[in-house]
Amino acid sequence: MLHKLTFFLFLVLFLVLAGCSPKTAMVTGTVTLNGKGLQDISVLLQPVSGSDPVTEAASGMTNQQGQFSLRLLFSKKRGVLPGEYLVYINWVDPNPKPENEPQNPCPYSIPVTVTNGSIRQRIETGHSQKLDFELSHF
Repeated sequence: MLHKLTFFLFLVLFLVLAGCSPKTAMVTGTVTLNGKGLQDISVLLQPVSGSDPVTEAASGMTNQQGQFSLRLLFSKKRGVLPGEYLVYINWVDPNPKPENEPQNPCPYSIPVTVTNGSIRQRIETGHSQKLDFELSHF
């Protein structure tokens, strides 16, 4: 009888906690420069300081067409939690060299304004959102 009661209490606790977790919004988009999709670009959404404490950073990498889909950084769950974010867009070398060798130069002319977190983005609860970044406009 005690085992059934313990199991029931854990089940109720699990259901309550699962129901309390905020829903993510599916966030996809593209990173382009002069209309051309950029490959190997990291898109990072970092929660604004002082935002909701349950908000988690999200990131994604672009494919050959410059398309990305964001996932939560730590839990790897698809999507982004609702909240206010700083956006960081940077090239990630797909073939890094050892530390003691000169690194490969970035093949793109990425504006500093997209690499330093000066762009802000609001993610709404439960809505799919498309974020497109045309770097020649920054």
